[in-house]
Amino acid sequence: MSLFGIAWRNIRQRLLTSGLTALSLALGVALVVSTLVIGDIVKQAFNSGSGLGYNIIVGAKGSPLQLVLNSVYLISKPIENISWAFYEEFLPATARADGAAGRYAGSVQTAVPICMGDYFRGFRVVGTNAAYFDSLTWGGGGTPAGLGRWLRRSVGLADARSELRPFAFASGRNFRDDEFFGGVLGCDVAAKLGLKAGDPFAPTHGADDGLVHDPFTVTGILARTDTPVDRGVYVNMEGFYLQEGHAKPVEGEGVAVKPTAEEDHPASPAPLPTNQREVTAILVETAALPGLPAELTAMGLRTAINEGRDGQAAEPIREISLLLGLFVRPLELLLLLVTTLVVIVSAIGILVSMVGSSLERSRDVAVMRALGARRSHVLATVLIEAVLLAVGGGLVGWALGHMLVAAIGPLITTNAGVSASLLSAAPAAELLLVPFLIALAILAALLPALAAYRTDVAKWLG
Repeated sequence: MSLFGIAWRNIRQRLLTSGLTALSLALGVALVVSTLVIGDIVKQAFNSGSGLGYNIIVGAKGSPLQLVLNSVYLISKPIENISWAFYEEFLPATARADGAAGRYAGSVQTAVPICMGDYFRGFRVVGTNAAYFDSLTWGGGGTPAGLGRWLRRSVGLADARSELRPFAFASGRNFRDDEFFGGVLGCDVAAKLGLKAGDPFAPTHGADDGLVHDPFTVTGILARTDTPVDRGVYVNMEGFYLQEGHAKPVEGEGVAVKPTAEEDHPASPAPLPTNQREVTAILVETAALPGLPAELTAMGLRTAINEGRDGQAAEPIREISLLLGLFVRPLELLLLLVTTLVVIVSAIGILVSMVGSSLERSRDVAVMRALGARRSHVLATVLIEAVLLAVGGGLVGWALGHMLVAAIGPLITTNAGVSASLLSAAPAAELLLVPFLIALAILAALLPALAAYRTDVAKWLG
């Protein structure tokens, strides 16, 4: 019989003890795998937001991190609104009624307003204009457009613009600015709710159980981007403003009357007056000065805005890097330390199990030696037995870990906006578990293996 066969026979003879030992190791491995996978999912989700085609977010004074989480990742709550007049300070002369360029227009390539506060069946509704999908881009390998291009030029690589892509539509098209009640759905929203181009949908005010607004019509479904955009419902901000509760009260003036359901949305409803408008945030792609990256422009623009009273400017990649460094990574390391200790305790269980059985098989070892087995064969048999237990328990734990991630996936998606499934993985970290478990099993079995190696044949067969 081979050494592998002998080791397997020893495990089968002590099936209950061996099974409990492998189970304890499996539970530890399951905790490690689930911690690694969830940590990797969260980091990938946050990194995906840094690849969108804007590098500054302008909003009300408050927490810059909250501004980024709300505007980019569609989680958390809006801080406050900023005035329409402040938004117009980012527009060129051609986009303003007075024909004069805004105060910050010279530093801006694209400025896209967004309005938040409504929901549609669990998904955030974003009021914006057609420029969101016509002018902004996505991609870039996790770095902002300007910074990515600058870094690649600095090291002689290809222009990062090749990595940035315009938004594409799986079906339908983008809404036009004159389609007051048009809307675009992210691919995850359309897939989960079963909606398609041409279908109506009615957002609710403030929460899923809030006041039901007038219906919008789906003009298009976005192609997958693997960014937070996939989880959003985007409506024309002109129609958004005409919904009840969205107009800013102005003393001495009435709120603009929105079209009623009986009027079936006239083709050209009266837009809300500008003095009754507010926006939640502005997504800004800064302009690149001759010979300089857009990121340098962003630094100056951020400083100028933050020194004023009207609002604040936040850089998404900077805020997310701080979040990952201050909270996510330390928490991930702490959880990983705890789960690693659980695996080590399970390895000690292997040690205890094999030490406990060493006396039981001392006579078997003596018989093997009497039949011609070398000491090295005896040593190898014990070590192989420990490796089999570790690998078996590790594989079961790996499967349990992924099933645990799949089980809590909907909870993660609901509370953090991060998708998690059975196939989610952290390949690099998970591959390291295999040599780690084998090394741990060998260390745990070394003491009983040496005891078997030194078995006195005469004592047990005399």
